Amino acid sequence: MIQLPIAFKERLLNQLGEQAYLEFEAALNTETPVSFRINKQKLNTELNYSKVNWCSTGYYLPERPLFVSDPLWHAGAYYVQEASSMVLEQAFAKIRELIDTELRVLDLCAAPGGKSTHLSSLLNDNDILLSNEVIQTRVSVLKENLIKWGFPNTIICNNDSRDFSQLGEIFDVVVVDAPCSGEGLFRKDPNATEQWTVDNVQTCELRQKRILQEIVKCVKEGGFIIYSTCTYNPGENEAQVDYLEQNGFKSVPFHFDDKLESSYQMMPHTHQGEGFFIALLQKTETSGESIDNAIDNGIKKEKVGSEWQQLINTDVDFFKFRNEISAAKPPLLDFHKQISKRLKIVQVGTSVGAQNQQLMIPSGELVFSQHFNIESWPSIELSLEQAIQYIGKQIIPHSSSSKGYVTLTYKNIPIGLGKFAGNRINNLFPNEWRLRKQIKQEEYFTILP
Repeated sequence: MIQLPIAFKERLLNQLGEQAYLEFEAALNTETPVSFRINKQKLNTELNYSKVNWCSTGYYLPERPLFVSDPLWHAGAYYVQEASSMVLEQAFAKIRELIDTELRVLDLCAAPGGKSTHLSSLLNDNDILLSNEVIQTRVSVLKENLIKWGFPNTIICNNDSRDFSQLGEIFDVVVVDAPCSGEGLFRKDPNATEQWTVDNVQTCELRQKRILQEIVKCVKEGGFIIYSTCTYNPGENEAQVDYLEQNGFKSVPFHFDDKLESSYQMMPHTHQGEGFFIALLQKTETSGESIDNAIDNGIKKEKVGSEWQQLINTDVDFFKFRNEISAAKPPLLDFHKQISKRLKIVQVGTSVGAQNQQLMIPSGELVFSQHFNIESWPSIELSLEQAIQYIGKQIIPHSSSSKGYVTLTYKNIPIGLGKFAGNRINNLFPNEWRLRKQIKQEEYFTILP
């Protein structure tokens, strides 16, 4: 039985009324739903699981497995995400109705990557995603999840919201999944009730307003903010929407749950998911002159040989970023030139590898990208046990006279890179991503039968 803070109970009772509150409290003492989204660029199939009604790629599992034992999870074929937050897709669908040009999208508070991977699946080939996380210690998990998801038109940065106010009006869409009091996660994490205080809630309200004050300056006139939290507090939700409406934005209704509203509050007794609030707003007036940020940002195009070019399946520019050769379409590099003067950039496009004198050393990240040419090297399909061993950085026994690199797959989906070495395949899975625990055979799980 979850013990709720007295002040929280009193407020929710006042918000919902007695009957709805009793239903809400009862729902908090049921099992948390387990949900995930598939990456259709890698796993383009219908699965035999219950669907999340508001997300075209969302599913529920009957119970929580050990996801780290599934090679497809490591491959970025799906992302484990709370179902309610997948309603982002419904708000974004409305934006697509209203804007038919290429989009420049900012996910402001992105780690660990749920919204950014979801946005990646909703964006077109020529759209661009800038995924930001202010807390430096969380950037690595964001980077890992986005690289594995494989959307190549992505830039990752590590900045405070105030830094974006200096860019001028350059974004068509800004997603602000704001840091909040986390009331919507009480069922998922009962310990969160112990951290809840009225003072903390008020601190969150002030932080959210400060974030919005800064971020509105980089939204184009006619552009959109998708604002969301995982809380029920009107001061963190409706009051922030009111602030935007008083400062050059209008609320935009979108379809969800057979309704047409501009904001929705999801709760565990009304939806099969946790607490989540979302609102869609459009900027109706300019907030100032656009700023010319274009600079010589240090990225220089690289002339590479055919052995590099054949690794990529589309027309790209090659360039050096942090001493590695990377690849991106020209619009991504142009956009990087606009923003790099004022932002701390962590990743641009697809990391391809390094050149050591005349020796090409491909990046272990490359095989996860949509830009990777699967025909570059031979492929070897691994069993579930072999794939888990590989992700644990073990050597894969394999007798072969072949030489060079090999793409290792599971269920025909790339999970990493190896190199033939006589009676084995040397393991080139990125060390920082390796599986760090021993998996028992009875714990094995895969999302595909």
